Amino acid sequence: MKAGKRKIIYSNKEHTKKGIFSSLLALVSFLTLCFLIVMSYRAKGEISPTFGAIGFMCTLFSSAGIIIGLMGKNEPDKFYLFAYIGIIWNVIDLLFVSAILYAGI
Repeated sequence: MKAGKRKIIYSNKEHTKKGIFSSLLALVSFLTLCFLIVMSYRAKGEISPTFGAIGFMCTLFSSAGIIIGLMGKNEPDKFYLFAYIGIIWNVIDLLFVSAILYAGI
């Protein structure tokens, strides 16, 4: 049998810390929004204003995640995977919150 040739690339590049942080903000925002939706469904729409404030904080987290992801994408000589994931996921979270607000108005 032929042994497959492995192409190993050694590099001193690393992922941007800002990109990783942006992805973590997107994850926190998404999980919190899912929690709020489940709690609202269980309460049959009768929720306290605290949940609205938490939803607003999710919007702020997503906005900050987009900005931090863009800052991470601009760092030279790095891997940008987490920066792109964070930017896209935060935009999806913002669209999700916007759809919830539009449906509620």
